[in-house]
Amino acid sequence: MTANHKPNNPQYTDQNPSVELSVTVKDTLDDKSVLDTSVLAIPPIGRVQTLDAFDWKRTINDTYFDLDVSFRQPNKFSGFLQHSKLLDIGVSRYYANTVHYDRGVQSSDYTDDSILITFPITGDVHFAQKGRQLTSKPGQFFIELSNLPYEFYHLHEASLYVIKVPLALLTAQIRTIERQFARSLSIDEGAGRLLVFQMRQILEFMQSHQLDDLEIKILEQQLLNLIVLTLSAPKEVMMSNTSSIQSVHLKRIEHYVYLNLENPALTPKKVAAACHISVRYLHKLFADLPYSFSEWVKELRLKQANHILKSKSYVTIEEVAHKVGYGDQSYFSRIYKQYFGYTPRDTSKL
Repeated sequence: MTANHKPNNPQYTDQNPSVELSVTVKDTLDDKSVLDTSVLAIPPIGRVQTLDAFDWKRTINDTYFDLDVSFRQPNKFSGFLQHSKLLDIGVSRYYANTVHYDRGVQSSDYTDDSILITFPITGDVHFAQKGRQLTSKPGQFFIELSNLPYEFYHLHEASLYVIKVPLALLTAQIRTIERQFARSLSIDEGAGRLLVFQMRQILEFMQSHQLDDLEIKILEQQLLNLIVLTLSAPKEVMMSNTSSIQSVHLKRIEHYVYLNLENPALTPKKVAAACHISVRYLHKLFADLPYSFSEWVKELRLKQANHILKSKSYVTIEEVAHKVGYGDQSYFSRIYKQYFGYTPRDTSKL
């Protein structure tokens, strides 16, 4: 779905019905200011449709996912949302005055497991999820998890770029995402600035051209590559020595657990001792993550079992269960089905 809304700005009046939006790659390389985050304001669109508060609620829910949308002054609300869907990734250009969003608890059958990566271009955005709170400013970005409740609002006019990405496309970045969600990260250098620029170009290009499937696939792969680069080493705006130390400890824990998944006794006490930290500190490290240490180990075991089963490099289901630390095959099969929705035996048939 594509929707356009018009902000209250003179450059959006009908006296300016046609605005040239195209910027060539050569122009970009020659003009370094294009990649300056201070000038990455959302460009004007000639004639755009303004939606009221009622239509905005419907558009937001259709574009992203179910959100409770409220307004300080519904009768004075205005904004626009331009959205382009590639194959699996969605890119949006957003403007709105004061608005508030609530994401509630998701039902057990919720299947849209994705993230939103939000880049404020003008105005400050406030966000809270799982005990973390932030105010994200232009030049920063943050990650929203779709499967956890959150609050998102801005008290004044704000313009944003937003990417919606299925988590299935970012399996190698899951640990980074889980550590960095709901934190203010910087795009002041490297892939982040290029990602914002490419979002802008994709929206403008898809607005002006009818693309075939191959062109869309190429665009999405280029965009995904930049997303991965941006998430691989995000620069925290307020990175402290403590958070750096915590990150090192988490990586050490992750490495140790991966190497010892066959051990059914991966208790907090054993892992803490192997990583030279206290059990109390181990639990503290996981306090900011969306799961406990035990839940995380269970998920790692099941995902590794899924990988083994799909590779068909095993003889029996019991063998796979033992490889990931489960001595009881029936228990393993039961929790495996609860997690994936199908049995271990059915996995190789998928």
